[in-house]
Amino acid sequence: MVKENPSISSQIDPKTATDSSAVEQSNIDLETEIVATKPWRITFVTKAPNYEQLSEHDYWSVTWQGMEQAGKDFGVKVESAYITEPCDNEVECIEAQIRLISKYLNSQTTDAMIIAPMDANRLVTVTEKIIDKGIPVIALDSAINTNKILSLISFNHFQAGKVMGEWLVEKLDSNSNVLILEGVNSQRSAIDRRNGFLTGLEQGNINVLDTQSALWDTDIAEKIATQWLEEFSNIDAIICANDSMALGALNAVNKAKRSDILITGYDAINEVIQAIAKGEIAATIDQSPDLQARIAVQMMVRYLETGESLPPLIFMPEIKLVSQENVQL
Repeated sequence: MVKENPSISSQIDPKTATDSSAVEQSNIDLETEIVATKPWRITFVTKAPNYEQLSEHDYWSVTWQGMEQAGKDFGVKVESAYITEPCDNEVECIEAQIRLISKYLNSQTTDAMIIAPMDANRLVTVTEKIIDKGIPVIALDSAINTNKILSLISFNHFQAGKVMGEWLVEKLDSNSNVLILEGVNSQRSAIDRRNGFLTGLEQGNINVLDTQSALWDTDIAEKIATQWLEEFSNIDAIICANDSMALGALNAVNKAKRSDILITGYDAINEVIQAIAKGEIAATIDQSPDLQARIAVQMMVRYLETGESLPPLIFMPEIKLVSQENVQL
């Protein structure tokens, strides 16, 4: 049973923490790949601000690498579009992404778009306008709440969060104290991960002391974790909804000299894989972003070439938890 602190800002009843992304998906062949007969132009809109500053091992860099390779393999031209204007907070970045997508409304430079949205609701209007212009859209990673898109290609974030929560129950003693660093709480993937964590933790007698959003950001995560370390004397684990926040939590824990706290991440970026091998971070979830990207490009190629009807949701076929027991460098 999960016992939550009543002062938690992001109040979630574990009994209602269901898999809200679990739309029934049709059987679809993910193994067969076709090559395009035309040089289709596909634009990938990433949700990562400051994209040019990312390392080659960052989640969205790996996603783009998968897009690029898929384009070469399938005979299409894949181009990236990313936010270049400064945005210092969630609202600014969402508006910047909307403006970025809007530039394609009167453009003849793309035949299709794959969008990794920063917000499921606020991107609906611009996405529907793009589609009404005859440009088909697939959502990647997170939902866009319109039935006009072809499909959502995603990881089953709820189930993966549940796997992580259950894994922690096995590692922690009864009545252990856990904290959760969430992503952007308006994004479907962040909501599903958090709900999955809570559902997994329900398998044991775990106290959730607090949950806060660190907006997927390392520095914000470090600041929140530092405050937690000052506020709570007994912390057994910090669950992080992505690896960047796990690295921020690790920085805070190291500065406080609290090596007894388990930290988990989500994404399996190279820096966290290295930290797991060293015993600094306990576990992460491997989303295979390059495979997600490849499937998204292939599904779009199939639609452009044949008009194939796609299921509303396509999940990745496997959930892999990486820990010291199975980490590979």
